[in-house]
Amino acid sequence: MVGTPIAHSMSPVMHRAAYEALGIDDAVYGRAEVHEGELEAFLAGPGNGLQGLSVTMPLKREAFELAVDADDVSHGLGISNTLIRRPDGSWRAENHDVDGIARSLHDHGVGWIDRAAIIGSGATALSAVAALTGMGAREIVLTARSTERLEPVVAAAEVRGARCTVIDWTDRLTALAEDVVVSALAIEGADDLAAEVRATPAAPVPRVMLDVLYDPWPAPLAAAVQERGTEVASGLRMLAHQAARQVESMLGVPSAPAELMLAAARAHLAARG
Repeated sequence: MVGTPIAHSMSPVMHRAAYEALGIDDAVYGRAEVHEGELEAFLAGPGNGLQGLSVTMPLKREAFELAVDADDVSHGLGISNTLIRRPDGSWRAENHDVDGIARSLHDHGVGWIDRAAIIGSGATALSAVAALTGMGAREIVLTARSTERLEPVVAAAEVRGARCTVIDWTDRLTALAEDVVVSALAIEGADDLAAEVRATPAAPVPRVMLDVLYDPWPAPLAAAVQERGTEVASGLRMLAHQAARQVESMLGVPSAPAELMLAAARAHLAARG
């Protein structure tokens, strides 16, 4: 896998657990710290012999742009989290983040929806738009610490036939009134919102929330809304689902053991303390 920072990532644990479960002993999964603007040089140099890559921030747009072929999700969002080497040496880009978000919500009883909210911006928010509109959402509430960064998220939603309501960060609690919420917040924003939820007895909370954070767990916002009865899906579950799809694409296997991969990551985090 490539990106920065990556020392904390559970992807190596998950992929290696899948290899063992599938009886695959000729695949190796490692990680390399690659900074923004360096992906193409990495692939031409140290990564020249790789056949597949998991791509994390801040390289998801670069991954899509350097590929000569891409799946429909990548084309629609302009970001990819997976690169697969083609027979001619070029790259195919795929986006499995969207599937990971949708499957995580399905695991917690979320089916067809009309409305939802996304808190935060960036690549994860873009993937959340695709996942939620794919589940039926035609009304999406958005808020982020920088509302300017929501412009591509709004555009992605509108292309998919959804109408967006952008809420200023000062009114961010309003987003939690939606039945289904995806939090794409980094830890600082999550800490701020969690503190406000706890300080506001009448603060609304969703029925189900996916919090993309997972280490430490429970994440600040996840813990705050769980105390009020919200059912929370962790970012680790989302990661397990998208990692399973990556294993299937990279190795050409029909099905990867997502639940076993999730269990392996949870055990690793528990052992790490």
